[in-house]
Amino acid sequence: MRTRVLRILQLEMARQCAFGIAAWQDLLAALGGSQDDRVWYSVQALLVAAGNVSKLLWPSRKRSQDRGRTLRESLQVPDDSFLQPRNFRNHFEHFDERIEEWAEAAPHGAFVDSCISNRPLASVVSAGSPTLWLRNLDTSSWTVTFRGDSCDLSRLHQALRDLHAVASIEAMRHDHVDP
Repeated sequence: MRTRVLRILQLEMARQCAFGIAAWQDLLAALGGSQDDRVWYSVQALLVAAGNVSKLLWPSRKRSQDRGRTLRESLQVPDDSFLQPRNFRNHFEHFDERIEEWAEAAPHGAFVDSCISNRPLASVVSAGSPTLWLRNLDTSSWTVTFRGDSCDLSRLHQALRDLHAVASIEAMRHDHVDP
């Protein structure tokens, strides 16, 4: 890969990490102001930014696999990074499909969505199986759940912060740049 292209990708990596960091800060502010819609907006923005980071590092297209590997190596991102999975971004991005799946699984089940609590969801809601609950946030553990699947947002935020530091430095390196 040409150095110029690598630097541009590293710059975009730093930008997407910065977006995720900003979303985390917005989440904290929204929680402090009891702004539930803003909380979910911020969670979604954090997950989308992390999903974009994942797509840059682990591209879906076969022809882009080498590019992803080169970028990961340049930023010292391990193959088992917490940033690799995109399932949580997919839950939020494909919410329409998830509602259809939920409706098929529990046509008469309780609709539990967008619960925000400082306790685990099971201690707050007693309606049915956790696989029936949609988006929920436990602020005591910073865990967001979606139908039984969970993601540690604080760990995601820290991974974005760590990568942002590296990507920002690498993107600004002035070594030999290809014409």
